[in-house]
Amino acid sequence: MESQTLLIKEYNIIWEALTHYEKHMEQMSLSASAEDEELSFDEKLQDIEVTRKTIQYGALNTYGIELKL
Repeated sequence: MESQTLLIKEYNIIWEALTHYEKHMEQMSLSASAEDEELSFDEKLQDIEVTRKTIQYGALNTYGIELKL
């Protein structure tokens, strides 16, 4: 039981970090001075979205942990 509590905490830390990084990338994309710079940030945002969905799916199906956006 203790290991599952630790696992839930770890998932939540990763989830919060991705959320924070996503917000940062959104701000960077909006303030980009060049189009290629903006595209680079947008690609990172897409990668974050895929990563979040993968983690969300894994947490729910493996451990029953529901992570919300």
